[in-house]
Amino acid sequence: MSRVLLGIGALLSATLPAQGQGTADGRNALQLHPRELRIVLGAQATAPEVRAAELFQAEVKRRTGLEVPIGGAPAGEVSLTLGTAETCAEARAFCESHAELRSMGADAFHLATVPDSQHRLFVLGESPGGVVAGVGKLLRACRYAPGELTMPGLSLTDTPRLPVRGIYFATHFFNFYHVAPLAEVDAVIEEFALWGGNSLCVWFDMHHFTGLEDPAAKAHLARLKHFGQTAHRVGMQFGLTFIADEAYAGSPAELRPKPAPGSYGVELCPSLPAGLALIGKWQAEELDAFGPVDFIWTWPYDQGGCACEQCAPWGGNGFLKASEQLAGLFHQRNPEGKVWLSTWYLDYIAGDLGEYPALFRFISEHKPAWFEGMIGGAGGEAVPAPLLNRPEADRYPLAWFPEISMWGMQPWGGYGANPLPGLFTRLQDKLRGRIQGGWPYSEGIYEDLNKWLWCRFFWSPDTPSEDVLAEYASYYLSPETASDGVRLFQLLEQTHPHNNWYAHHLERAEDAWTLAQSIDARLPAWTRESWRWRLLHLRAEIDHLLVTKGYRTPEGQEALRPLCDELVALYHAQDSFIRPPAFPVARTDAEQLALGRPVKVSSTSPEYAGCEQMLTDGVYAEEDGQNFWVHDLRKEKTAWVQVDLGKPVAVKEVRLQYRGIRRQFWFVPTSLRFEVSEDGERFEDAGESSRVPQEGAAYSPKLWAYPIGKTGRYLRIHLGQSQHVEEPYAGTLELVEMEVQGQ
Repeated sequence: MSRVLLGIGALLSATLPAQGQGTADGRNALQLHPRELRIVLGAQATAPEVRAAELFQAEVKRRTGLEVPIGGAPAGEVSLTLGTAETCAEARAFCESHAELRSMGADAFHLATVPDSQHRLFVLGESPGGVVAGVGKLLRACRYAPGELTMPGLSLTDTPRLPVRGIYFATHFFNFYHVAPLAEVDAVIEEFALWGGNSLCVWFDMHHFTGLEDPAAKAHLARLKHFGQTAHRVGMQFGLTFIADEAYAGSPAELRPKPAPGSYGVELCPSLPAGLALIGKWQAEELDAFGPVDFIWTWPYDQGGCACEQCAPWGGNGFLKASEQLAGLFHQRNPEGKVWLSTWYLDYIAGDLGEYPALFRFISEHKPAWFEGMIGGAGGEAVPAPLLNRPEADRYPLAWFPEISMWGMQPWGGYGANPLPGLFTRLQDKLRGRIQGGWPYSEGIYEDLNKWLWCRFFWSPDTPSEDVLAEYASYYLSPETASDGVRLFQLLEQTHPHNNWYAHHLERAEDAWTLAQSIDARLPAWTRESWRWRLLHLRAEIDHLLVTKGYRTPEGQEALRPLCDELVALYHAQDSFIRPPAFPVARTDAEQLALGRPVKVSSTSPEYAGCEQMLTDGVYAEEDGQNFWVHDLRKEKTAWVQVDLGKPVAVKEVRLQYRGIRRQFWFVPTSLRFEVSEDGERFEDAGESSRVPQEGAAYSPKLWAYPIGKTGRYLRIHLGQSQHVEEPYAGTLELVEMEVQGQ
């Protein structure tokens, strides 16, 4: 028998943020005894209502071991009725007897979990999706223990404020959505619906394939269609994104565009009639292959775009040509569907080209009917100012595309969870009252908390972020550890920036690790073993090891390796770069006289204290992009570096590896001057050179060799002023590696 304790809502009031209208009622707590609970569905229950019942049943069993049957409730048993007024007679009668429930608002729900005279409880939805969201809220309000489910007594109505509460799954590069078992991805979609999410968007990235007959394309399309079916099964909408001028691999070279930054190079130019026709042909084939979908996006950049004169400026010209054709193809097949026009990276990725003015001029003059809304976004917490002052704002509402996966981490997801509550709260403060909702960009499961933050913001923009975090921590960790969980999320944001194995701010890493261990010791087994907690715990432990052992030593790598292996397994990332980075491998050249030798420098930037020893550690830039030395610009405009070779040797040459960023040489000195010394005090000139890489030139990791032809124990290299003149790093000098070859 299911042991269900009812009517003790006061016990849970602290875990129920004020996101709706209602009360927790403890009046009947003393009168009720454990009873058997059954879930009751209406005779015309929709697929989302049936799935909501199954999800409630499965989650209660996972957390308590209890079986909650789905079916009619015998007399004397407690029934939990799920449904809408259209699908369930009992739900309809309840709504008719409560005037305030006759029109709750789109996707709203009402929880009535104080048993009535017939021992009935209700989750009522204005729509099937509202029923799913209501079941999710009830699950989060309950408490769980082995063999026991505690349900609060609630009378709660909650209505979403924003109509678009979506998520975008990036399904590429062998990330989680691309390769994980379908059941695992389905669970993420269904949980998002339980949070109140109502929209899923995916992208069939043509450039990976030769056409729809490509076996790989067929397999991927079938996978994406499955995700759409899952979304519909829980009451969500399903849509597709299209790069406006995208094309398959092997597209005709004569129809390709003048590439825009970030493009694949196989796109087609829509200003060429044959190019526009082929774009339309392939897009129509894709729409036919997917069948009915609820909406589409048309996307300008990253990837995509054409920089030719006939398409310029792309975002206000060629992009609109291709997008209008796409919209027509979509509306022919989906007359009730919506088209969203993206402004992603306009006047940014290719420079200030006047794309916003051209786009807004087109909107003001033509008031096009072929798209219904616009999408904005910029990464981080930036909000492009033109979007806040766009014309016809009421006619074309704005949705947002927050990037929740990659910010501040390379590789993203490579260290576990990436909670960013502070960053997104600041962005939400800027967007509140200006958007209709949106679709965060998701690469996998490690940004689960960020998904939750945005989904709940779209549902209730005025709910304090602390309450949103507390609800997540209470449900996915435990009510007893919720406050500590919120603190852990905040600490992990403070240690967030990671670039390969280099972490920029680990000052609070030990505090986070101590707190994570304390939480772990108090969690129930079902939480401790869950992937959500494991990703948080792994992140805290990895940061702890980076502080205490580092990642360059054998000891540090041995400690980190099993944690990395667990992340790869959780992500199914065996073939993906969205995983922990490889450990740097040092060269062991016996003829390299400087390897491992002590280094002395004129200055080091305080933010990189101790990094001068990296100059002789044998680790090249291609092994570790954060293995370099940087001088202290606040102390000097030039600098010198010096290696102690241990004894006097005849030095043939010195080899230097310079710094590369974004595939270009950065922070290169204008000149070099060399000296040698027997005692480290008196130095002898050993030549000079202005043969150095040109700042901004295409980067190559090869080492640059400079002849010395002198004998000495100490070799000193003077670096002239930096070629780098752009702020905020103007004047900075950096080197990656210094090698010395003997005669």
